[in-house]
Amino acid sequence: MKMWRLFSQLIVQLACVFGQQPDMDVVGSCSRYKKNVFEERIEFGFLLPGASIESRIIDNCRSYTPLIVGGHPAQPREFPHMARLGRRPDPSSRTDWFCGGVLISERFVLTADHCLESERGDVNVVRLGELDFDSLDEDAAPRDYMVAGYRAHPGYEDPEFYHDIGLVKLTEAVVFDLYKHPACLPFQDERFSDSFIAVGWGSTGLALKPSAQLLKVKLQRYGDGVCKKLLTRQLEEFPRGFDGNNQLCVGSEMAQDTCNGDSGGPLLIYHREYPCMYVVVGITSAGLSCGSPGIPGIYTRVYPYLAWMTRTLSTF
Repeated sequence: MKMWRLFSQLIVQLACVFGQQPDMDVVGSCSRYKKNVFEERIEFGFLLPGASIESRIIDNCRSYTPLIVGGHPAQPREFPHMARLGRRPDPSSRTDWFCGGVLISERFVLTADHCLESERGDVNVVRLGELDFDSLDEDAAPRDYMVAGYRAHPGYEDPEFYHDIGLVKLTEAVVFDLYKHPACLPFQDERFSDSFIAVGWGSTGLALKPSAQLLKVKLQRYGDGVCKKLLTRQLEEFPRGFDGNNQLCVGSEMAQDTCNGDSGGPLLIYHREYPCMYVVVGITSAGLSCGSPGIPGIYTRVYPYLAWMTRTLSTF
């Protein structure tokens, strides 16, 4: 742990040298979330008159079981930042869930811009703490939060998928616990990582209905040239081709992928210092297929948008 702290300090110093000034509030927020949820102070002392009371911090931050390649149902409390976005016409109506998202603070959910205004209507409800939509017996604590508003990135223009990132504001603050708390934002460029975790309730294949269970899958980075070649004919959605500065090319050589309904969900890496926390480095944006080996999907990078996100969170 001590060696990692020294290493992370070196990364921050190098980032500054190469012009990648990290937002230290991003780093501090992640630490605060971890302490708030996973650290517990206990007091103890001898049962004698006048005996001093001492305290100790118990750290309950533990790593989860490594991912099973090929996709697998998520464990209870494994992805407490996971959100599902939907539209509910009125309080008595059935909710139409259509996109994913990721909780990043007490009031804000990060998602894809194209999820804010879908064919079904504007997003107006967010589910947090859910695991299986078809079960009432799982170890979960689902709750719906109404939407106060949302902000689209100013560079996004439908039907293109550039700058496909947006923020949803909830009408009330989320009380953090083991079932609901934020993912960490990246304080540095994520390009050091070649392996990622994608999570969602999307379809498990083309023309299939969304999954009731929250699923996780391990994916790998592809070279930018792969996505550039695949997008040469997608002129309406990608008229300028693949944008390696703001997009990630991620997929698998196996039949595993994100699919319909996963849009807006997070692309994650493990936090290297806090094994119970994740860092959201990408947002599921567009796919050319569902689970076709060797056909990667397009994910919006989070790191280049930190300044925009910070301004929006402070002014919206």
